[in-house]
Amino acid sequence: MDVTITYEEGHAHVAAVRVLTYRLQRPPTLEEVAEVLGSQVEITNHRLRALEKLGIITIVENPFEAHVSVEDHLALEKLPAEASATALADAVQDFRRRQEEKASEMMRKFEEDDEKGEKKKKHDRIAEDLRGYKKKPARKAPWEK
Repeated sequence: MDVTITYEEGHAHVAAVRVLTYRLQRPPTLEEVAEVLGSQVEITNHRLRALEKLGIITIVENPFEAHVSVEDHLALEKLPAEASATALADAVQDFRRRQEEKASEMMRKFEEDDEKGEKKKKHDRIAEDLRGYKKKPARKAPWEK
């Protein structure tokens, strides 16, 4: 799936990174950028990763947080003015397909577990019947009476 970001979104994110870098005197974290933009951290992270793939920004991660810095702000000019409707539709369709695959995989696993459970119950019933089985005395032959 190709990640797309519009010209306006790219400029907003880069501007937020630049302003925070100036104010904080250090590269900002993803959470700080999201707060300035009034956006969710997940959406901001997705868009910043798209900008990183295009070489516009760099995200440096450590075990606790990720910091963002601007690399090539001139590359913003190459971004499309607006996202194409087909790209968005393709992304939604791809997402739905993956969700359906995950759901079918989960259903398959649960069905396998149900089948195993049924087999185990049947095996347990047979084992219980065998434990309760009392041996009958052997029948005598007719001439042994």
